[in-house]
Amino acid sequence: MKTASHSRPLTPKRKMIGLTMIEILVTLIILSIGLLGMAALQLTGIRSANNSTYRTQATLLADDMAERMRANITAVDNNAFAAFNSAALDCSVTPNPYCGEYYNGSANVAAQSCTTAQMATYDLNVWFCGELNTSARRGGIQSILNQATATITCTDVNPPSGADGDTCTNRSSFHTITLNWSELNPDRNSGAAATVNQTISISVQP
Repeated sequence: MKTASHSRPLTPKRKMIGLTMIEILVTLIILSIGLLGMAALQLTGIRSANNSTYRTQATLLADDMAERMRANITAVDNNAFAAFNSAALDCSVTPNPYCGEYYNGSANVAAQSCTTAQMATYDLNVWFCGELNTSARRGGIQSILNQATATITCTDVNPPSGADGDTCTNRSSFHTITLNWSELNPDRNSGAAATVNQTISISVQP
């Protein structure tokens, strides 16, 4: 007795040929896009951190001037701070007399005796231009903030301004300290400006 035989269809053997060139290129493209995205994200984070530092420094610098004004109330009463504009400053010229101690390269030079008006001039100058150290200026708004300008204005408590013969009536008037600077733009989309201008203002009643 014969038994039926079952035949199996013949199938071609598949060859393991690995990744093709197209698959490798697609993988590289996806990997490159991911790495570029991570780099852009990190760069934006660095810019934002730097800009945050600038804003913190600007706030501290504005507070520094407010404290200098409170320490020299007589000059405030005489309107010595009421119309300051850094555009009028020449930072290559140091205040004379120089009201602070400084190091001239070989020894400390004692602070000179100054009137309240001279102290106000000194404070405004070193606040923006920096303290004298050897033959250079160190610190100051101009070296801390990029393309910085600074102004101080007074809002007289006796409007119209000067009605009492004083354009900034003593310490009861508010002084507004304003700092402007330029910082990197964290938004780097197509067409965005490379830098943006920032402003911080505080009002004080010395």
